[in-house]
Amino acid sequence: MIKPVMQIDEGALAACGEFLKAHGLKLLCAESMTAGYLSSLWSLEFHSGDYFLGSLVCYDDQCKTQLLSVPKSKIEKYCAESAVVTLRMLDGLTGESIPKADVLISVTGLAFKTNNPKQKREIGTVYYAFRYKKEKRIYKKQFSGNSGAILIQTCNSIFTDLINWLPMITMVEKKQTNDIAKIG
Repeated sequence: MIKPVMQIDEGALAACGEFLKAHGLKLLCAESMTAGYLSSLWSLEFHSGDYFLGSLVCYDDQCKTQLLSVPKSKIEKYCAESAVVTLRMLDGLTGESIPKADVLISVTGLAFKTNNPKQKREIGTVYYAFRYKKEKRIYKKQFSGNSGAILIQTCNSIFTDLINWLPMITMVEKKQTNDIAKIG
C-alpha cells in the first residue's frame, strides 16, 4: 500500500504563485471540504499578496445556496460533494457582490464519513474545478488516508493541476488573440 503524502508540495504552490504574479492574474476560491485550508496555503506563498483575493468558505449547504447561489435542488439531487455542485460553486464566484478575479477555483469532497444517506461516494472522493475567463475544467480525484492526508493530497493536486492547465489555456487564448490581430 502506498502511504499518502503528508507534506505540502511547495514547489507546485510556488510555481502557481509565480505564474499568477507574472501574468498579473487575480485568484479567488470557493471551498467546501477544505474549509479554508486551501486559502491558508495560498497565503503562505511568497507572492500571494500580488494575486490572491481570498476564498469563500462554504462548508455548510446554506452558505453554498446563499453566498454562491447554488440551487438547493442541485444539492438535494446530486449531494453537496458532487461535480454538479462544484461547478455551480465555481459559477457562483462570478456573482455581482463578489470581487472579480481572473482565475477561479472551487472544491468539494469527502474527507470523512457522512451521515447523508444519499451520499454514495467513497471517502477520499474529491471534485475541484478551475475557470479562466470562459474556459472551465473539472477534476474528480480519489485520495486515501485520514482526513488530514486527504486535505493535503487535495491541495497538492490542485496546485499541480492548476500549473499544468493554466499556462496551456492562457497560451491558447494568446494565440487566438494574435490570430485575430493578424486577420484584422
